[in-house]
Amino acid sequence: MAELRIPRRSMLAFATLGLCGFSQQPLTPQYNPFHYVNNDPAWDQLNKATVTSDAAKGEYKATFPPELLQLEGSRFTISGFMLPLDPTPATLHFVLVRRNTACPFCPPNTPTEAIEVFSQDIVKYTGEQVTATGHIAMVSSSAEGLFYRLDRAHVVVG
Repeated sequence: MAELRIPRRSMLAFATLGLCGFSQQPLTPQYNPFHYVNNDPAWDQLNKATVTSDAAKGEYKATFPPELLQLEGSRFTISGFMLPLDPTPATLHFVLVRRNTACPFCPPNTPTEAIEVFSQDIVKYTGEQVTATGHIAMVSSSAEGLFYRLDRAHVVVG
């Protein structure tokens, strides 16, 4: 009786095809673009500021258009992702960014896509989206590159 020989590549293709064709679960998790980038229209509003750097002073400066300046001190709501400033599981102070910093494919956040948040209540760190509502302040000069601040904020996860 003759021995049936199947080339190794064919066996691999058959095994892979078999796994894909008969599996009840997807091989890779479902891609969720909303888990990495937040498209809250408030980010487009904040992106209207112009940022320049002064290398001699080691500072960044922001120029805000009149439509942003009139928001100064008003209640402002924005959604995004937490960027912790301390290695603790819960905090009152963090930076809210447009793009999740855990995303290896995402471009970095621009200086106008970050807002320093001072929460009224302790917030447990999460990699999910959060919504913060507080009083917005414009910061025209910053060594850290943070040009927006949300004071007395209330933060909701989800």
